[in-house]
Amino acid sequence: MQNKPLYYFSKSSTVCLIIIAAGVVTAFLVYTKALMIPLVISIFLYTILAQMTLFLRQKFSFPKWLALTAAILLFIAFFIGVIVFTANSVEEFLKGSEIYRQNLIVTVSDILARLREHGLPLDAHVIENYLREVPLFDWVRNLGGRLFSVFSSFTLIILFMVFFLFGSKKTPPITNPAIKEMLANVSVYLSVKLMASIITGILVFTVLFSFQVKLAVLFAFFAFLLNFIPSVGSIAAVLIPLPILFLQFGLGPKFFVILTLLSTIEFVIGNLVEPRFLGEGMDLHPAAVVGSLIFWTLVWGAPGAFLSVPITASVKIVLSKIKLTRPVAEFLAGRLPH
Repeated sequence: MQNKPLYYFSKSSTVCLIIIAAGVVTAFLVYTKALMIPLVISIFLYTILAQMTLFLRQKFSFPKWLALTAAILLFIAFFIGVIVFTANSVEEFLKGSEIYRQNLIVTVSDILARLREHGLPLDAHVIENYLREVPLFDWVRNLGGRLFSVFSSFTLIILFMVFFLFGSKKTPPITNPAIKEMLANVSVYLSVKLMASIITGILVFTVLFSFQVKLAVLFAFFAFLLNFIPSVGSIAAVLIPLPILFLQFGLGPKFFVILTLLSTIEFVIGNLVEPRFLGEGMDLHPAAVVGSLIFWTLVWGAPGAFLSVPITASVKIVLSKIKLTRPVAEFLAGRLPH
């Protein structure tokens, strides 16, 4: 009985210290994000590269140097192809920009006419003048330059990757069980996500290309990237092409057919295919996934949204190996500590 106050004091002190440490770490992550984001991305890219190298060695009996070279060349070819196809798509879209602007004005005028028939008078001239001056096409025109600036920021990531690739030859094998478990879980997650994202991008491109939608390659690339963002990524991948679909087809049958197909692709990949291969590998509760998405987005912005799940899963594994923080790890897994 005499030890009860000391017990509660110890528990309270531990909780307070954990909260203070979490605040300090969060401040550190925000302050150093210019360096930490490329570092973390390079670690995950290196993990994917290692998995590709291992697959080539086991499947085709490639020597290590040849498998690594092939994996690097596939990475480079992929990003160069995305840049080239995106630039061509933007240029092709801009050639018909005035036609799309007129289609938008005609569609909106038709909607306003129908509203007037139902007793909802609106000034069509004001709306039409606004649509004529809307800088949408200027934004698309600058999109190519923005994409090139984003890809240019990958210089630091590539630099880290080079250090990892050359440093891995001198690094002794990992024996720590926590680190091995962390790398195994992250490798499985990234491998499954990468394959699911590639399939999603290919299917989205096939649908958009079949209907001759402008910027099909760009939207397919967005679908590929957004598939890495849990929960909201698939919704965003469906919503992003809608303005272009509206400009091309109005609110006609093609618009709704494409919307249905894109929604079906995202639903099947995200809710049927990925869970089948991921299973309970990450051991994170859905609420923890959403919470981590919000937290890392606030801390690191868009890169944090992409990295939220693997980072949180890695942190959970570390917390589960420490006695004081094990209840936090159980809470992230959806198991309330006793």
